[in-house]
Amino acid sequence: MSIPGSMLHAMFSGRFDTKLAEDGSYFIDRDGTHFRFILNYLRTGQLIVPKDEIIREELLAEAEFYQVEGITKVLTAKPVPVRAVTMFKDSVILSTEQRETLINWLKGSLTITNDSTDKLLYRASRNGWAASNFHSCCDNKGPTVTVIKSGNYIFGGCTDQSWVGKYYFNNRFPKGTA
Repeated sequence: MSIPGSMLHAMFSGRFDTKLAEDGSYFIDRDGTHFRFILNYLRTGQLIVPKDEIIREELLAEAEFYQVEGITKVLTAKPVPVRAVTMFKDSVILSTEQRETLINWLKGSLTITNDSTDKLLYRASRNGWAASNFHSCCDNKGPTVTVIKSGNYIFGGCTDQSWVGKYYFNNRFPKGTA
């Protein structure tokens, strides 16, 4: 009953006429080999993921049958590269989860490899708020990611081209935005 929307929740919520066997058990016509993973997940909310790929595939099939979305998400998630932990490590804006999400988004936009270097080029509170300061730190550095916080909002962008300062239209960022 701990996971609304799951098959087990539906079975025992009273929506279906689930019958007890003579011995007091319920019969579910499934191979019980991997049910222990599902049962432990239902008890603790944690999934200890087996390393064996065949077991993972079989467990995924069971999780889909039982409609346990948490297990399904874990088993179908793309592994986050180690780089996600270290990239943007100097950011005071992004949480670890946001960094991981950003890395996954950037994979399709920028060339990120295990030998890519990441370096904080500019921080307005450290380098000054003027656009000329931004450009003196970021121009001609190759692909860059810009992350900006304004109030409670975080936004930004990326470019696979180098910044070139002659295109900025004023000489100052609003204080507190970069």
